[in-house]
Amino acid sequence: MVRRTKEDALETRAKLLDAAQHLFGQNGVAHTSMAQVAEFAGVTRGAIYHHFSNKQDLIESLMQRVSLPIDEMREQVAEQDNFSPLNEVRERAKRFLTRVATDQQIQALASILLHKCEYIDEVNPIKLRHVSGRNQCIDDFQVLFEQAAEEGEVPLERDARMAVIGLFSLVDGLIYNWLLDSNYFVLTDYGCKAIDAYIDGLAT
Repeated sequence: MVRRTKEDALETRAKLLDAAQHLFGQNGVAHTSMAQVAEFAGVTRGAIYHHFSNKQDLIESLMQRVSLPIDEMREQVAEQDNFSPLNEVRERAKRFLTRVATDQQIQALASILLHKCEYIDEVNPIKLRHVSGRNQCIDDFQVLFEQAAEEGEVPLERDARMAVIGLFSLVDGLIYNWLLDSNYFVLTDYGCKAIDAYIDGLAT
């Protein structure tokens, strides 16, 4: 009986997160209430407040359910004997795009963050987490670019931070526009070619 009750609770929580993801993506975060999420999930208002104390708690749980691409972009991979800092930058950026293009939950969350999340006081912690992850990722990439310069993969006079900001602007722009109309271009195809062109340009 206890096990069934726990399973029921987990199922209800999942339904609420699915409902929030759908409604946030459809109406925006600020224009979606806790009551609307509960109604869409087919549960009572008491049930949603049993699982989530407020909308901020609900949003944070939604973000924790999947690994954000910006967080994955920071993951280190095992260095091989022929490790190339510049190639590491290239491959991480491509993996970032591929994850967004192939994972529906990531797509939904990215769409909410880029198109449906009004950064007002109610959801400001989302902005802070997103900005924090982005800034840490930029710092990591800057270190890789500096290593690439030291190893002669890019000219020493290249400004590493400027190069990283340019790369992030390229990747963010690709994802932002692809989410507006995913049928307009193939994200992985166009995106990977654009990344190659940008990084090859830095190396010349």
